[in-house]
Amino acid sequence: MMSYQNAMDRFHKTLKIAMKNEALLMVMDTLSKMAELMVQKGEKERAVEILTIALLYPMRDGTRARAEGLYLSLEAEMSSRVIADAKLLAEDITLDDLMVVILGQDQA
Repeated sequence: MMSYQNAMDRFHKTLKIAMKNEALLMVMDTLSKMAELMVQKGEKERAVEILTIALLYPMRDGTRARAEGLYLSLEAEMSSRVIADAKLLAEDITLDDLMVVILGQDQA
């Protein structure tokens, strides 16, 4: 079984490659998988933030279905404040901003 950190490192590498190649669908697939892993790890607020932003962008149908399902289950169990904060954040930052938050300044 791959550790949480190893999985996140792998996702970060995938995101860097996808951003460099402007492969938006790959970015969305990866963000969705990262959010799933974060939920398993108990980092539900971060997962909601990522999903709220990611769901604003085009996705493959399967990825969108999984992301929306995960978002709806999180929305049902989290406080309305957490959901409202995630929506405000999604209005304030772009996908590029999110990548800098996730990957750090070295993502370009």
